[in-house]
Amino acid sequence: MMTRPAPRRHLNLFVVGLFLLFVPTSVLAEEQASDENPDHYIRVKKDANGEDAFLETAIVRFGSAGGEGGLVVDLIGAVHVADRSYYEKLNTLFRHYDVLLYELVAPKGTRVPLGGGSGQQNPLSFLQNMTTEMLDLDLQMSHIDYTAKNFVHADLSPDEMAKAIADRGDNGVTLFLSIASDMMREMNRQDRSQDEPSPADALAEIDLFSLFLQPDGDSSLKLKRVFARQFGGLSNGSGLGKTLETILVDDRNQAAMRVFQSEIAKGKKRIGIFYGAAHLADFEERLGKDFGLKRTKIFWLPAWDLRDHSPASGNGGKDW
Repeated sequence: MMTRPAPRRHLNLFVVGLFLLFVPTSVLAEEQASDENPDHYIRVKKDANGEDAFLETAIVRFGSAGGEGGLVVDLIGAVHVADRSYYEKLNTLFRHYDVLLYELVAPKGTRVPLGGGSGQQNPLSFLQNMTTEMLDLDLQMSHIDYTAKNFVHADLSPDEMAKAIADRGDNGVTLFLSIASDMMREMNRQDRSQDEPSPADALAEIDLFSLFLQPDGDSSLKLKRVFARQFGGLSNGSGLGKTLETILVDDRNQAAMRVFQSEIAKGKKRIGIFYGAAHLADFEERLGKDFGLKRTKIFWLPAWDLRDHSPASGNGGKDW
């Protein structure tokens, strides 16, 4: 078992992917919504030559089936590290909502200052800084304006999250065993034949240690493309396994829906829900079943520029 490198590479992808999609600590391409749910809320957009151009996240709009009531709800998917221009566009978009519900596992009443705060040193902040350096991207917490008056916290506190876990009868040991079992099951499901390249194979070709010590544009671009393809291949659901899905998605989405219902009761008509893209499938199901809302439009916003802007590529500077 210990001689197989592939599972460890899958685990590397899993850990960083978990951070990118779940941990936060007109510029839009519009499409009419189909009657069927989409396969993805995050995608890789190709250019005319079939090359990876952008990693894009979805903004999915909902309204009542008959159009009555005037309620408009946007599910705004996010990745928590992205190009700075992505967050600038989101800040502009957020001004148009009566209320913007946002995720943040933090005590009630927590307000994120402009710039994301003092940047205290801990393992999570180290991972955040390392990821932004290696991928040549910026942190969501550093560039989203959480001080806006229409921002409303819609997430669990750490104590509430711990209580939800304890109420199910779980403890540290049972969680560890359940998560490990889920991860092994997911890795086995993702195993491919040796003839078919996988994101883990592509990751193995990149010298991550050297990239961390001395980031360079070529390696950062390669690494971004690896993760973009991985995220773009995620179908409905998080791919985390049942245990983490319950803790990171189900419990927190339930909390957000309680705040959502409270804001509707206050008469708010134009509501944005700003959460990691992996939360959107569950949110969409809840909006349909519990509130009778139907998808009306999909917008796509570029989060990562995946184009090669080196002089040799002929693409020049960023133009979006």
